[in-house]
Amino acid sequence: MAKRYNRRSIRPLEDLPSLFAGDTPVQHREFGGGSGDDRQPEGADEFIVDERFINPAPRMRFISFGSGSSGNCSYVGTPDCGLLIDGGVDNNFVTAELARNGIDIKSIKGILLTHDHADHVRYSYALLRRNPHMRLYCTPRTIEGLLRRHNISRRISEYHSPIYKEHEYTFGDITVVPFETSHDGTDNVGFSFTLGGTSFVLATDMGTVTERADYYMRRANALMIEANYDDHMLEQGRYPEYLKARIRSPRGHMCNADTARYLTDTYRTTLSHIFLCHLSDDNNTPETALATVLNALRSISVHPAPSSALIPPGTVYLSALPRYRSSELYILG
Repeated sequence: MAKRYNRRSIRPLEDLPSLFAGDTPVQHREFGGGSGDDRQPEGADEFIVDERFINPAPRMRFISFGSGSSGNCSYVGTPDCGLLIDGGVDNNFVTAELARNGIDIKSIKGILLTHDHADHVRYSYALLRRNPHMRLYCTPRTIEGLLRRHNISRRISEYHSPIYKEHEYTFGDITVVPFETSHDGTDNVGFSFTLGGTSFVLATDMGTVTERADYYMRRANALMIEANYDDHMLEQGRYPEYLKARIRSPRGHMCNADTARYLTDTYRTTLSHIFLCHLSDDNNTPETALATVLNALRSISVHPAPSSALIPPGTVYLSALPRYRSSELYILG
């Protein structure tokens, strides 16, 4: 069956606004993939094979290559089409980890940027320059902030394809929607990824959960959410007061307790995976973050799943994403 689209327009890439054009809405854009006619030929009813067993529907895959102020980059995709989210981890390491997990870098369509802080963009240009088939997907204001804030080649703008908040973009079988988040970068976004009946939401670097972030996060089957700091560790730590205030502000970062409270307030049985991200190296530990969230979930009778692949009813898989190394490859849905 041919792929159906909603009434939103699909425009060729060359018709999209240029880098410094105004925020003209782009309602729907398909960046990759296609579909043919899969109707049964005449006479095929004599021997019918359920195609689901020959060509099973693709499932969403996720890897984190590093999470924290030292560098952020992750992968979301299918065997045919993938995306990198942020480019803050060494490009050689990302390339090697993709290969180690059997992912062809030629299947990566580009880099989606959440915002323009260095730990999210540092290696973006190196990734793009070595893989010229890729594009840089971010809002016009984000790339303007990137060029203004950082000593990075202005040629990165040659790879830029603008995206806009609350508009759908299609990459192969995956639909992506950027949404507003609250942080002190330039035009910060989170991303909602949908494939079939599976929704994965990535929401990092935010001081509070915005209304639009909440909308998508409540509908997620898998959620990557920030748990940046433990409030007691931050209070007793070595950071100057202005930096502590910046971290605690609504445009800073979320603490373990706030993340745990949000997860218990919005928990539903369709949520199978929780990935805690962007843990502070000075003001948090994986053990502290996991214990805070796990204790909160247990208070509403939700228990940890035995593994990412075995998630019985009433359980959820909970993981703190590593700071300096890759996670395992997760299959979602």
